[in-house]
Amino acid sequence: MKRPKHLHLAPIAFSVGLISLIMLAVGADLVYSLTMLAMVAAGAATFYAVFPGSRFFAIAFANALAVYACVFIFFIEANFQAVDPAWLQVGFTLPILAFLGGAWFRRGEIRRLLESPRLRDERHFGRVFVWLIPMAAIGASTFPLTDLAGSERGVTLVFFATMGLTALIVLGVSTAVCTFLLETGLVFEDFFRRIAALVVPAFAFFTFYSLIVIVFAAIYRLVERYTAGPHFLVNGQARDLSFTDSLHFSIITLSTVGYGDLVPLSAAVRLVVGLEIVCGVLLLLFGFSEIIGYSRDHARRRD
Repeated sequence: MKRPKHLHLAPIAFSVGLISLIMLAVGADLVYSLTMLAMVAAGAATFYAVFPGSRFFAIAFANALAVYACVFIFFIEANFQAVDPAWLQVGFTLPILAFLGGAWFRRGEIRRLLESPRLRDERHFGRVFVWLIPMAAIGASTFPLTDLAGSERGVTLVFFATMGLTALIVLGVSTAVCTFLLETGLVFEDFFRRIAALVVPAFAFFTFYSLIVIVFAAIYRLVERYTAGPHFLVNGQARDLSFTDSLHFSIITLSTVGYGDLVPLSAAVRLVVGLEIVCGVLLLLFGFSEIIGYSRDHARRRD
C-alpha cells in the first residue's frame, strides 16, 4: 500500500470528535478533557503516520480509543474517584503509549500485514481476543483491592498497578491488536462501499416512508377538525392535536414504537391507525425486498 504524501486530518478529527462526545457526556472538567483529547489526537496522528492505511482503518482505531475511554471512565467512577485527576490523566495515557510503542517497535511486521493480499484470509480472532481474559481479570480485581486499600494513597497505588499491568499486556499484544484493526478497517471499507451503492434505493424508501407519515398526519388532523371529538388523549388529557403532534403520532405509529404519550380514543382514529400500521408493514416488506434486489443487481453488474 502506497504511503500518502501528506497526513490526512479526517481520521484524527474523527478520533478527537468521538472522544469529545464522550467527555461532554461524562461532564469531565476542561483540563481533564483537553489532556485526554490531546493524547488521543497525538496517538491517532502517530498511528496514522506510521500505518497510513485506509480512512476506515483509522476509524477502527478511533473506535478502539473510544471503547477504551468508556471502560476507563467506568472504572474511575466505580473504584477510583478518590484518585487525583492529574494522576488519572497519567494513568489514561499509559496503555495508549504502550500500544503505540509496541506498534512502532514492530512496525515492519505490521506493515507487511498491511500490504499482504492474504490479510482477509488470516483471521485468527481467537488469538486476538485471548488478551481480553487477563484484562478482564485485572478489571475485576480492582473492586476488592480498592476496598482493601482504604486510604486515598492506597487507592492511587492500586490504580497505577492496574494501569501498569494493562500497559504491559497491551505492549505485548500490540501486533495482534493492529492485525485486528487492519481486518476491521477492511470490513468497514466493504460495508461503506455497499452502503454507497444503496443510496438510491434507500432514498426512495425514505421518500415513501415520509410520504406515508405526512399523509396520515394530515388525516389525523382532518379527523380532529371536521368530526366530533375527543379523538386523542395527550399526556393523559383529552385535547386536540397540533400538526406537530399529529406528525409525532404518525411516526411512532408507523414505526410501532408507541410511547404512550398520545393515545387514540375514537373508533374513527383507531381505524386510521390500523390502516397506517398495515401500510407500514407492507412498506417494510416490499421496501427491504426491493433494496436487497437492487443490491444484488448492482453487485452482479459490477462482476
